Amino acid sequence: MDRRTWVLAAASLAMAPVVVRADASPTTPEDAAVREAFQRYDDGWRKFNASEVVDAFADEFEWINSAGVRIADKARLARFLTHLFADADFRAGAPGPTTITSLRFLGPDVATVMSAQITNGQKDYKTGKVVPEQRTNELTVMQRIGGRWLIVEDLTSDEANGI
Repeated sequence: MDRRTWVLAAASLAMAPVVVRADASPTTPEDAAVREAFQRYDDGWRKFNASEVVDAFADEFEWINSAGVRIADKARLARFLTHLFADADFRAGAPGPTTITSLRFLGPDVATVMSAQITNGQKDYKTGKVVPEQRTNELTVMQRIGGRWLIVEDLTSDEANGI
């Protein structure tokens, strides 16, 4: 994987705290549990802690970033994130809070979390120029497994704002 892919991945993954919209506050214990699990995942990103991020995933999962990198193995994801978190360009932007825009239950043990974030000062991986504002959207599918809400699918996309 070349450096451009690593830096593009940086634009798709952010490190600001999760914020819940006022109209999307938890209404059930299950809702609160999903939000708490998502918060732990988000906290791992903010601490640049690959182990905490990987711990949020089920044994069988699929993670796809905005560059189209697909990972479905925890050891490979840990290596990818460790390398990414060590990249100075990844830390160049100033991410705003991650906002949960939607949380839907597809059944008693499956939920989708839609989240969004704006990062200011992200670097364009091709030119090295600063992108004034990068908007990132993420769809995370979580499943209750062994009493824990874990990520089974995660897809990140960036709006085309110069990257």
